[in-house]
Amino acid sequence: MLENQNTKQPLIVSHPKTLNLSYIMFRLPRVPTTDQILPLMHQVIDELTQTRNSILKGTTPETATFANTLLPLAQTENAVQGQLAMIDMLQYGAPLSETQNAVHSALSLYAEARASWIADAGYFRLLQAVRNNKEEYETLDGESRHLLERELTDYRMAGHGVLSAEEVEGFLQEGANIGQIERKFQENLSRENGGVWFTQDELEGVPASDLRKWTREGANGSDDGKGKLFVPFANGGTLAVLTYARRPETRKKMFLADNQKLKSNQPLFEEIIRRRAQRAHRLHHPTHAEYRLQQRMVKDPEWLDGFLNGLKETLCARGKDEIAALQQRRLKDLEEKHDTNGVGFPPWDKPYYMRLVEEEVAIDQLQLSEFYPLEQTAIGMLGIFASVLGLQFEPVEAEAEALWHDSVRVFSVWESAPSKQFVGYLYFDLLWRENKYRGNQSVNLQCVCNNPDTALVPD
Repeated sequence: MLENQNTKQPLIVSHPKTLNLSYIMFRLPRVPTTDQILPLMHQVIDELTQTRNSILKGTTPETATFANTLLPLAQTENAVQGQLAMIDMLQYGAPLSETQNAVHSALSLYAEARASWIADAGYFRLLQAVRNNKEEYETLDGESRHLLERELTDYRMAGHGVLSAEEVEGFLQEGANIGQIERKFQENLSRENGGVWFTQDELEGVPASDLRKWTREGANGSDDGKGKLFVPFANGGTLAVLTYARRPETRKKMFLADNQKLKSNQPLFEEIIRRRAQRAHRLHHPTHAEYRLQQRMVKDPEWLDGFLNGLKETLCARGKDEIAALQQRRLKDLEEKHDTNGVGFPPWDKPYYMRLVEEEVAIDQLQLSEFYPLEQTAIGMLGIFASVLGLQFEPVEAEAEALWHDSVRVFSVWESAPSKQFVGYLYFDLLWRENKYRGNQSVNLQCVCNNPDTALVPD
């Protein structure tokens, strides 16, 4: 249980899983173990299925209202959304491949269940009846209207109103099949462990701090300078070589190898694109992009094309100016080395010459990094957020069951004075590790509502 450190009383906030005004002691959500993931997903699916069946059994298009058609389902979804989100997050952060396998199986079950729910034309008719009741619709608040329109959009995007009942089922099954391919694609990314072997001479210029991280040929752990080093694509290996290696052939070798990795994902990517286009065409959309825009704020593909082209004109001009400056520095470097091969600007040379240009104006990224250790920098970022957003962050000593890895940090988030309302919790999972998602990722673990009269505040 969390406690206010000043009063040692339990920290009380409103129950995050209900839409009523009952309150409980709030604890950080527990991370399910590998063997708990599938049973938990079955429980979630059962609760949502029972709610839907209850609505369909007791409601007809003539009696359908927001209160008896959407509200019960919204309450159930609100009750299970934290569990769903935690399972979803584990596909990015779980340290064990066994856990990720269980997550993928659980997400496949949920995708199948969701397809069966949306295939039900009976619930779609209830939603239409609520929407067509103009008298009630006009009394709904903005959030309720948004929920109704979002649900209707989901059903229309499944083919209701265009396809027959049998065709809708096939359409949704195809969506589930695409989801399976997408998960395989992501799984390959997270488990990628490739790299390139280089001699010590080929890595001339790369900082010793990076060289010490990489596996030496023979894996004997010696640091005698002999043998080749295995430079991984992940965990900064590619960036270190492209930024610091003095030999252009080394940078080229690393760049091309990195961009040609995971060839097994190429046919998966092509299959995803092909199947997405086919599904969009079945609902009379010329492209998958136009099909997906139904769920976005921008609905007009032509407007979006114009917006992107406008960005292209502005950004490409600046990019060309930047490359011209880097090319000037590159030609100077080649002249000093008596190298006449200065035609074009190879993409593998950009990080290297960006560093040289920065150093000429006394910007040394390597030296600067010594002043920004991860922990200190992360806390400093929170300080900026606190100032700009009017928030307050307090470290939380989380129990092991509430973390998916021991390097994860947790902070409670509060509005600054005078309100000092509890906002929620922020998790930091910043360190690289095997099986972790390659790249930046943000996941909402659980939506939290609170009443300022029931939350104790930190000092």
